[in-house]
Amino acid sequence: MLYWAERLRDQRRPVLWLAARAGIGGKASFLQALKAAGTAAGLDWEGLPVSAPDEAWLRTLAAAQGPRLAVMIDDAQLLDTPTLEFIAQLSASARDAMTIVVAARGAIGLPLARIRALGFLVEVGNADLSFTLGEATELITRTVGVPVDTQALGEIVRDTQGWVSGIVIACELYRRQGLGSSTLQITGLRPEFAEYFHEEVLTQQQDDVRRFLVDTSILDELTPSACAAVTGDENARTMLDQVFRQGLFLNAVDEERGRYCYHRLFREMVLGRLMDRAPSRAAVMHRRASLHFAKQGELQIAIEHARLSGDAEFLADQLDRLADPLIYSGYLYRIDELGAELPWPLLERRPSLLLALAWRRIRQLAFASADRFIAAAQKARDDQHAAGSISDHDADRLQLIIRHRLVMLHAARDDMVSVEADAEVLLRELDEGHAYLNCTLLAQLMSARRELYHFSDMLKLEAETRVALARPGSGFASIALKASVAPTLMAQGKTQFARRFLEEALNLAHQIHGEGSGLAALPALPLAELLYDANDVDGAAALVDTYLPVVREWAFADQMASGYLVNARLRAARGDLPGALSTLNDAHLVAIECGLERLRAIVVAEEVRLLVKAGQVEEAERHFLAGDPQIDGEPIPTLRPTRRNESIAIAWLRIEMQRHRLGRARKVAYRWLEFVKRSGATRSAVTFEFLLAEIAVLQGNRSEARRAVRAAVEMAEPAGWVRMFLDEGEVIASLLVEAYSTGPDLDTPADRFAVSLVSLMRAGPKVRTDEEDEEDEEDDFGLTGRLANREVDILTMVGGGLRNREIGDRLGLTEGTVKWYMQQIYDKLGVRRRPQAVLRARQLGILP
Repeated sequence: MLYWAERLRDQRRPVLWLAARAGIGGKASFLQALKAAGTAAGLDWEGLPVSAPDEAWLRTLAAAQGPRLAVMIDDAQLLDTPTLEFIAQLSASARDAMTIVVAARGAIGLPLARIRALGFLVEVGNADLSFTLGEATELITRTVGVPVDTQALGEIVRDTQGWVSGIVIACELYRRQGLGSSTLQITGLRPEFAEYFHEEVLTQQQDDVRRFLVDTSILDELTPSACAAVTGDENARTMLDQVFRQGLFLNAVDEERGRYCYHRLFREMVLGRLMDRAPSRAAVMHRRASLHFAKQGELQIAIEHARLSGDAEFLADQLDRLADPLIYSGYLYRIDELGAELPWPLLERRPSLLLALAWRRIRQLAFASADRFIAAAQKARDDQHAAGSISDHDADRLQLIIRHRLVMLHAARDDMVSVEADAEVLLRELDEGHAYLNCTLLAQLMSARRELYHFSDMLKLEAETRVALARPGSGFASIALKASVAPTLMAQGKTQFARRFLEEALNLAHQIHGEGSGLAALPALPLAELLYDANDVDGAAALVDTYLPVVREWAFADQMASGYLVNARLRAARGDLPGALSTLNDAHLVAIECGLERLRAIVVAEEVRLLVKAGQVEEAERHFLAGDPQIDGEPIPTLRPTRRNESIAIAWLRIEMQRHRLGRARKVAYRWLEFVKRSGATRSAVTFEFLLAEIAVLQGNRSEARRAVRAAVEMAEPAGWVRMFLDEGEVIASLLVEAYSTGPDLDTPADRFAVSLVSLMRAGPKVRTDEEDEEDEEDDFGLTGRLANREVDILTMVGGGLRNREIGDRLGLTEGTVKWYMQQIYDKLGVRRRPQAVLRARQLGILP
């Protein structure tokens, strides 16, 4: 206004400046100030009485000779209604005969529609006056006079939100306190800001407006319904519009002006005074807001207001009332954060809250705490039902949830026999309104069927899964369901469907809790295993690095097994055996801590595989026994075998092969192969074909070994399992090369898959010699793996002319074990006889 006043004066136009706060209390004083300003500007108004009728004033203003008048009215929000009506008449009659500039904190009661339609109106609003980052930066730099710290500059602009007076106050603070200071406190609600808001805004309002500002300051976002709920006034919409028109630091969030928010610093001042001077009043407002937002379905906001109320009893009530919808929408962690801080006397009377806390403890594998919460929930439910404080319907609903938690507790403890028995019964009792319970139960039932090899009705369960996923309210629960269904599909070789489920679940988890969250680990770690199996090691590594550290926030045994195994295999593939074993040791400790026997068996089986491959047989056997395998005799599949039994059997077989007890090893492996094939566990079948192939090699029957590898290829091709072949070791690699070295016709997908595997193995790190052994009629692919120290020792003795029995006597090995080592050496060097092995080792520099 000052700028334009100077511009108009430069054009020799009379400028009449009226400041409403400078003693103008009504229409009479306004007209007196108008006359004085006109006289000072050189107008002949000395004889004009202040008490003249409005018509006389309007004629006088319209008849003014010379350049057009410019009337500039500041702080018009302080003017009374008669004065505003006079200004409205003046603007309507004058039109373009004079320039009228009116400044007010907000909208005032001037009829502007007609002037706007005629094109005689220029409006400058809050958005136009708020400084941009560039404008604020220039103002701050010019005002302070020296370069301003970038961080301080950003904080000033952020806190003031472009409010120019606030920027000026902050600049003055910076200049007064900041120059030469290394610790600045410019932003936030400084006393200087609080004084300005209190003096310039709050104290000048009528009681009803001031009360509205104070009561609604607890709201992050103001809507008519929220304001009505908090203030208890059904006419809150009218007051909201009034506050907005008056420009009381209330900004519209949307164009329809249905949602508003206070300027942050202004709200901090008002709310701070409320909390300091009337905390009980603030508590009432927060309780009202919590009830309102709960009714509107805005659960997080409702719970936050319950927390801010400072009323622990009310918070407990709200958490109990909203526990189920909060869980179903993905905010179980928030219930735990708030509920865990409440005293036990408040918790023990609220069964829904107790069951939510139990669910969180189950997810965190804290079984003792989960047991305690479930038992307390059962007692609270029974007591309330007996007292008649809850209806039969509510009591039945609570009992269903209690049974659900018990099934989930069995699942977390890996008691899949109980899960299968109880989940199926409970699923039949649940109606479609329990989408979350249906999905989570179905997920664990699928896991139980996989662990117990009950694949016979899996197609039926897959159909039920699709139905469950289509139900309203299943969105959040679908993450756990898909993350549990996928490993079952992977075990059957249905990797394409599994990958789609896992990627969908991961995307949804990212939307709800963000990347890197414990929730996202549910699908991310099985997806890492799937990618690793397909030889996408980079993708698998990225997922494991991100999600293995947070696996215990939400995951069960499946996710932990995937994460730890893939991490260990990635390390082993990079040649970091100590790192791989360290990862598996961490997993072993978790399994012992949580009592997860299946996870423990899986980890031990992998430790044995890696140690045997490295030639550390005694260490492998030590790890096997440390896993407490609890076997009596040969680990054949019993009447009710589990995947834990399978893992123990695999580890046992590898050690038996090293001890050259091949007859019994072949019998056990064959029994398991028949069983897993019959049950439909395709991935397990591939593993047992590998083991039978290695046993056949040790028995000298390479043709049988090649048949086993071909069978493995047939089963692995539809699933795209590449790393299973690459990781199993040199024996399988050499058999694969032999089986397909004659060049398949490429007439089947399995043949093409096998050729791609051979290509991968040939492309791997290897050393070639310039001379080829003409006596070797087999294809020579060079060194296909590094010789272990024990293998080098044996090869050195072979070069010295010692026989297998003599070598065994010196190294404390059986003759059969030495033969096994020799077969490993042959495969790695690409030869078939002892002289060739010694010659090749010398050519490669392994032996002197």
